[in-house]
Amino acid sequence: MMRNSVYVALSASLCLTTGSVAADLAGDYRLSMENQAGERQHLAQVEIRQAEQGYSYWIDWLEAPFENHFLSMRPFKCLPHPQRMICRLPYPYEIKRRITESDLTDLEYDLLFLHKVPGEYGINAWNGLYYVLKKSGRELVGELHETDLNVLQAPPEDGGLRPIDPMEIHPASDTLWPRRILLEPIP
Repeated sequence: MMRNSVYVALSASLCLTTGSVAADLAGDYRLSMENQAGERQHLAQVEIRQAEQGYSYWIDWLEAPFENHFLSMRPFKCLPHPQRMICRLPYPYEIKRRITESDLTDLEYDLLFLHKVPGEYGINAWNGLYYVLKKSGRELVGELHETDLNVLQAPPEDGGLRPIDPMEIHPASDTLWPRRILLEPIP
């Protein structure tokens, strides 16, 4: 009988702890990019809500910081910069928009960018920017990495919702900006 009481108390304690930790990410966030000097540019609002087996999220991108460009026969929203412009690459295939505290991949896929030198014709998916996200307290911090996003030119195989190979994501050159993406809770 004592053993069952301890088991029930331990189970209840774990459930309460898990519930409080799970509620940790839910909320509204300000999504910003940060350059090497620590200057930030606000790009979007992100809403994260509890859902089955984790959280669901929505991103509301701002129009103001982006310029419209027609590159390689398609429209892009780009952030101007004198040395290297970066352009949002909306993930073109099915994505569940579900995350957990230990798996932020869907959100990473919604934060894909390409970079190019201003004045260059077109844009090359080889120049992919991928922000690897990690939880830091109540914030999510994405560190800049590079990858070849040509893999997105063809739809992934049936059931394959994550075609970007994690082994092909590499730390970025120090010359690239912005260095980080930050998702900070809105009070």
